[in-house]
Amino acid sequence: MGFCWRTHVWIIFLLMIAVTSLWAEEKKLTLNALDIFSLIEANGDHAFAITDADFAIAQARLIQAKSALNPDLMLNAVGQNFRSIENNIAEIYGASKECMPGYDSGKKELEVVATSYDTVRAKLPLISKKHTVLLEGLALFYNLHTSELKLRAYNEIHASAYVRWDRAKEQLKLAQIGPVEVSKALMRVEKTRLDYFVERTRNNNYRMRLEELINQPLPDELISPPIAPEITPYEADREKFAEIVLRRNPQMLALLNKSKAAGIRPSAINKLPSERDSGNAGHSNHDRPQRNCLAAKESRINALMELKRRQLRTEAHMALMNRADNFQRIIAARAEFDFAQKYLLRSQQLYSLERDTNLGEAMFKHSQAEAELIRATSAYRLESAGIAVLLGDHPSKGLERNYLASLLGPNKVFTGDFVPKSGSGFGQDDQNKLN
Repeated sequence: MGFCWRTHVWIIFLLMIAVTSLWAEEKKLTLNALDIFSLIEANGDHAFAITDADFAIAQARLIQAKSALNPDLMLNAVGQNFRSIENNIAEIYGASKECMPGYDSGKKELEVVATSYDTVRAKLPLISKKHTVLLEGLALFYNLHTSELKLRAYNEIHASAYVRWDRAKEQLKLAQIGPVEVSKALMRVEKTRLDYFVERTRNNNYRMRLEELINQPLPDELISPPIAPEITPYEADREKFAEIVLRRNPQMLALLNKSKAAGIRPSAINKLPSERDSGNAGHSNHDRPQRNCLAAKESRINALMELKRRQLRTEAHMALMNRADNFQRIIAARAEFDFAQKYLLRSQQLYSLERDTNLGEAMFKHSQAEAELIRATSAYRLESAGIAVLLGDHPSKGLERNYLASLLGPNKVFTGDFVPKSGSGFGQDDQNKLN
């Protein structure tokens, strides 16, 4: 009796350990957007390797310029002394060579300053490129969630088409339908199978690329899709936002530092030493072509800066407008998902009463609507993360609710935009009231 009791307790203990292990494994495999960022930053060295090279080269040039701040000045002196002796004619040669540090009137110092700007210029695009890799990982993560639901939807519609084809063959034997209807049902089966195969390939591509970035396998099925926001996003002043983007964007700051470096280098050309002694020794140089070349480069950089200003201003306006559009897309997707849920429930009720046999189509619409909701939510969050990158911040900052409010202040009402009537959208408090 005691043995059975101990065995029973031991079995319960093992079951508890197994359940706890499964729960821990499931918890470990649950990933969100911040987890993806952390995994890419920790394991995405190969993705950052190329971008790191640009900064390493600029840093090496800075070290080289600083080490050569005072270049060596080589002084050579050669003398000869002749002395004649009656029985011996000899020549005495003497030579001396001295190496000493000589000051170059600030030429190298200006070059160091210019190279410092070049180093900053190389570092700023590096930040943008790393953030771009993080955004790619976030987009893959969201696309994989959507693809999982689409796979389920295609599997459901394919199963429904297969059942219809099987039923059509039985009806053909009973002479209830003709061969044309059977052929049509088979065509539907093969088309839905193709849709499933294409989406499966796309899903595999998303999964492989994301696993490369995070350097670890993903769970077979993702179970933590992004949650759709319900609160209206912050309405930012687009012109004010564009001004902040121009001041903080890494690419714009890189061009600014490049312009500063280009402006300093022509000044360094005239910084040549001029040594004069009683022997009236001097120097001359032909620096006009070099100055003209540097001036042309500076002019080109300034033109690129103006072009970048215009591009960033457009990107700033479009980023805010796209985010607002994506939020409205979320509202529309939530309304569609609400309809799909009700439609599926009614189809299930009719199917149980044997009054409707099109349950597979209702399940397909439900999965498609859920996939669209996740796709809309992903587009909104990806645009929000892109706004942070546009401002030179980490993309995770853009996922914070009050990120833009902390930069731009409270909401403002814009009279230049058309604003639909309040309460007319899905999810509002008065959605069931007539307007």
